[in-house]
Amino acid sequence: MKKYIKRGIIALIAIIVLVCGIIVFRGHQQYLAVINDKSLSDTVDAVENKQEFVHLDAMNPLFISATINTEDSRFYTRKAILDFEALGRATLQNLRAKSLVEGASTIPQQVAKNLYFEETTTFTRKVAEYFVTRDLLQNYSKDEILELYLNMNYYGDGFYGIYDASYGYFKVHPKDLNDGQATLLAGLPQAPSYYALSTNFEGARERQKHVLSRMVDEGIITQQQADDIFAINVYGG
Repeated sequence: MKKYIKRGIIALIAIIVLVCGIIVFRGHQQYLAVINDKSLSDTVDAVENKQEFVHLDAMNPLFISATINTEDSRFYTRKAILDFEALGRATLQNLRAKSLVEGASTIPQQVAKNLYFEETTTFTRKVAEYFVTRDLLQNYSKDEILELYLNMNYYGDGFYGIYDASYGYFKVHPKDLNDGQATLLAGLPQAPSYYALSTNFEGARERQKHVLSRMVDEGIITQQQADDIFAINVYGG
């Protein structure tokens, strides 16, 4: 009996290795296809050369800080391509759901997705995304990657990038966002269609509370500062 169990385990491991190998191969092929169609440098240049592209020094600093702390708190300190702590959590979620429902995407991974890939999440696409992410981290600074992220993010109501979101929602340039507006916008990318201000302003405000609470927990701002920021009328009335 033990012999058959051992053989079964070996066979199962072999199948898993084979399936993983196929996924990695297909993912790498997908990566090569998109890169060969349009190089990473050309794709990035197309984004950076847009008239509405905004550099970090022309954004409200609190917006930048709130976004990083909410979306990828280890962005500047992480050396690896993947966030293995988040990946572990996502793996457990995916196993429970028996599908790929949680992606553990870092800011560089989200930039890779926004540059080349559709919203559909598959294991093959995640592998392709990994290789683009690797290329991003090898060829661009963290500041450059963050700029791409903030200029490509979807903020709901048809607004892509912080320039469109700032003007679309508040009629101001990103550098002129007040701290209430900045922290409100920082919370939208997690679920932009759900939190779109035109249809779910109260939900977006609850999300803003979460953003501010995380910033307090990390010592970025005090609780009093968080309360003062939340009290700001974002529409200036």
